[in-house]
Amino acid sequence: MNIFIVLPDLRGGGAEKVCINLAHDWILRGHKVTFVLMKKRGEFLNNVSNKIKIINLNKDRIGSLFFPLLNFFFKKKPEVTLVQMWPLTSIAVLSWLASFKKGKLILVDHIHLSTSIKKELLISKRFFEFIINLTYKFSSKIIVVSRGVKSDLVKVNKNLSKKIKVIYNPIIHKNKKKNINKNSLVANKIWGKNTDNRILSVGSLKIQKDYFTLIKAFSLLKNLNKSKLLIVGNGPLKNDLKNYVQELNLKEKIFFVNFKKNLDVFYQTADLFVVSSMWEGFSNVIVESLGFGLPVVSTNCKSGPSEILKNGKYGTLVPIQKPFKLSEAIFKNLKKKHNKEKLINRSLDFEISKISNQYLKLIKYE
Repeated sequence: MNIFIVLPDLRGGGAEKVCINLAHDWILRGHKVTFVLMKKRGEFLNNVSNKIKIINLNKDRIGSLFFPLLNFFFKKKPEVTLVQMWPLTSIAVLSWLASFKKGKLILVDHIHLSTSIKKELLISKRFFEFIINLTYKFSSKIIVVSRGVKSDLVKVNKNLSKKIKVIYNPIIHKNKKKNINKNSLVANKIWGKNTDNRILSVGSLKIQKDYFTLIKAFSLLKNLNKSKLLIVGNGPLKNDLKNYVQELNLKEKIFFVNFKKNLDVFYQTADLFVVSSMWEGFSNVIVESLGFGLPVVSTNCKSGPSEILKNGKYGTLVPIQKPFKLSEAIFKNLKKKHNKEKLINRSLDFEISKISNQYLKLIKYE
């Protein structure tokens, strides 16, 4: 089978990482995979196997993709095309329809869209719903990364329910993880010496992740003197967040680390992983944390964390934008013992082979 995956680019994001992991698994299973990129750029380009082809549409604006995608459908006549992330999904539907529906077109949404368009994309709800209703009904299938994302789409158009399949995001589980001593040179280089409580958070420095609440929560910790917080990621709010850290006199306690493609050593040496997002679609980093037996505190945002953590069975959930509650949960989790095997076993539910099978089954038979 020849699978085409349409993406804006391969910059460092959860959706991009998911697509690369799935593509590599499909290549190993004997399928052909091609990435169709709006722009050939991004930190993950070097992670793509040389067995995977890349088509560069070389466009900077999603609104200019109609004709390049139309040409792609006519020229390649794809058997199946997976298009990632709205509004690219809707543009692709229009191009696909104009090509007389060449092959299967499967849309994949990774985010709680209604919240994202309101708080980040700043698009009117009426326009968003109009575009979804105009385009999504024509797709072959729709994949969403959590039940919450499905519920959100069904609120826009209840008739989409039959088309939507929930498939969680995968991780590559590392059964032979190298144990790193908390007092090793590697650990001390990351966290510094004499740090008893090592708190980690990973994500883009943007509104969605609400790092202002996390920083405030950290400042309220009772055991602040023995604690450090590492925030790994890049984004438009980096300077604002650094200024906020300075205002709170926490420059020696909170550190920002640029985006890393491999986070293993951070997960292995941390004591607690924290997610402070106002909304998500899934939250890959929670599953990655569990895979290392790292306990998790997360906001109970729409949507994904509560599904991964099974309403608190595998981690602690707190309300969004509540720094006092988040701080309290962080403090309690740093003090108590955690069953690492239980957390690791939960992460196995999202192992790449299981998720890959679900995708292939949907592509082939539905």
